[in-house]
Amino acid sequence: MKVGEFAKKAGVNVETVRYYHREGLLPIPEIKGAYRYYSQQHVDTLAFISRAKSAGFTLENIKQLQSLNDMKDKITIRALSEKKLKELNDKIDKLLSAKDFLQELIQDCRNSDNDVCPILLTLKGK
Repeated sequence: MKVGEFAKKAGVNVETVRYYHREGLLPIPEIKGAYRYYSQQHVDTLAFISRAKSAGFTLENIKQLQSLNDMKDKITIRALSEKKLKELNDKIDKLLSAKDFLQELIQDCRNSDNDVCPILLTLKGK
């Protein structure tokens, strides 16, 4: 299949496919005539990238995962996954803290009879 058809089937745009080529995440397919034709291996690789992104891995993490052997490097793969899980949990904790703080500010604003917005007062440190 050609790049446009491949991108559409994969649910990404053509520029994403080209970006993944430039970044070394997706192998450049064989050229037949004037077109590059994508195989099932390309579809599988793009699906791997998509699932890994859904799990929170960065493109740099994904490159690292792609370079590992799924049988020989289980410990490394697990360690990378555990590190990513910790990063995600830390990010979730920060987001939950920000959410709680913002909910308090909004409630203070609702309860305020002041002309001055208590949200801005708090953010300005007054």
